[in-house]
Amino acid sequence: MKPPPSSPGAHPASSRVLLFLLTAVLVALVIYLVAFPNNFKLQVGPPSASCASGGSASSSAVQIAGSNTAVDLRVLIGIVTVPGAYERRALLRLAYSLQPRPVRAVVDVRFFLCRVVKEEDRILVALEAITYDDIIELDCTENMNDGKTYAYFSAVPRLFAGEPSYDYVGKTDDDTYYRLAALADSLRGKARRDAYHGYLTPCHWLPEKQYMSGMGYIVSWDVAQWISDTPELADQHDDWEDVDFGRWLRKGGRYKNVYNEEPRMYDYWDREMATDVNCFRHEHRADAVAVHKLKDRLKWARTLHFFNATQGLKPSNMYHLDLQNVYHVWCTVNTLLA
Repeated sequence: MKPPPSSPGAHPASSRVLLFLLTAVLVALVIYLVAFPNNFKLQVGPPSASCASGGSASSSAVQIAGSNTAVDLRVLIGIVTVPGAYERRALLRLAYSLQPRPVRAVVDVRFFLCRVVKEEDRILVALEAITYDDIIELDCTENMNDGKTYAYFSAVPRLFAGEPSYDYVGKTDDDTYYRLAALADSLRGKARRDAYHGYLTPCHWLPEKQYMSGMGYIVSWDVAQWISDTPELADQHDDWEDVDFGRWLRKGGRYKNVYNEEPRMYDYWDREMATDVNCFRHEHRADAVAVHKLKDRLKWARTLHFFNATQGLKPSNMYHLDLQNVYHVWCTVNTLLA
């Protein structure tokens, strides 16, 4: 018996299935090659961003910008941290994403690490880079006072060479909370050459000995470019790096337009602490530019609550977070301790 003749639509259906499978394979291959371009090794950050090659880096995932306005100020804030500080980076991303937008300004916030060497960090930092696109790996061995500041400032002009340059480049710690709209307002109208902005320390001391506190300082783009073009600075770090940095600017003739943000930049303090207020440590101010020494969750929580980071919380049957009661309890404790 002869097999029944094929129906007229049998061959086209098979062709469509084959075409679908081939398309799926090609799409999967393209995705795989994009994600694993270096001999099938995971690429951390966009393929164009490379410290070694000097390629340009993409813009930050955490970008704070005013909407529908002409931008006349561009600032890069580099948070210098370590690979294992996952929780702190998560908190900072959240805190900055909820801030009010600056007017007519773009402030990019990114995280800078030295070379990631541990197996677990390589994988977990790679996941962060894929998700947030805000990680930059510097060509240095992780350290506190052995060249990381130079590695950061010297790398920025090369990393962002292909983009519109920033007006200012800032370096800060992961226990500092910059209020970006206040920062933009404080920088607007300032000099954009030979500028050095932050909190001068030791406060009220010899001007020729002062330098910007490591809580955070900002320089104009030309200063960062000068550091990048002056490789001998890499070997000039025999003190705390912030002290060395001020010394570099003096020796290089770049210490010209110095802007001290006292008392709007300060260390965290509340009445439960066993220390007194002083020139760099005091209660929160509504006009603060930056708050430092946020070393634990409670200090972060109180700081973010003071600056109304939780104001967007809406009533819901899914949670019962009595933030007003938390605020009253804190105020009562502070009053009793006053």
